Amino acid sequence: MPEPLKRFAVPIDLLGQAIRHLATPTNPDDAAPKSYADGVAATAQAAAIAAITSQRAIPGGYATLDVDGKLSPTQLPALAITDTFVVATQVAQLALTAQRGDVAIRTDLGKSFILAVDDPTQLANWRELLATGYVLSIDGMTGVVRLSFQASIGNGVLTDFTLTHNLASRDVQVAVLDSTDVFADVECRVTRPDANSVRIEVAGTPPAAGVLRVIVQR
Repeated sequence: MPEPLKRFAVPIDLLGQAIRHLATPTNPDDAAPKSYADGVAATAQAAAIAAITSQRAIPGGYATLDVDGKLSPTQLPALAITDTFVVATQVAQLALTAQRGDVAIRTDLGKSFILAVDDPTQLANWRELLATGYVLSIDGMTGVVRLSFQASIGNGVLTDFTLTHNLASRDVQVAVLDSTDVFADVECRVTRPDANSVRIEVAGTPPAAGVLRVIVQR
């Protein structure tokens, strides 16, 4: 008969000696050889790496870094990226496929708007961007504003000159200066036929070519 299983009720001190030739364990409390333990550890490590790798760059997983150690833009939420659109009309602005935070530059208005609420089809969802410290309008005018016009007149023949200044106003100041006499004022009659032109009638001898300098200001 096989010898009965012997149990030890007290700790056993092997005095630093190794136990060799252990069988492959079959029960949870069986002792195991190092090769078996190393194999189990390697299998567990490989399974953990595979599980982690399978979660890379997928929904519900985790983001990855590129070769520069930065997050790829493709893994960032759309709202983290601001797109800029250039449009020429309100209709085009409201037709944009835009998200909150996107910017529309209106070339017809010379203004920029940011989408504050998700629906870009509603004008009220766009907020105008205002730059503190910048001039927004001049005398009620916006966009490219011209405030002055300058020209030289004289040809040695005429004393009557009509100049087109395109300042869109009859409320303009006109100065006629003599460039040969330290830019002294010249005696003349100034009239304003319409909002975009002035008429200069010089008294006396017709001025020589380019002698008189005309300055028109709003």
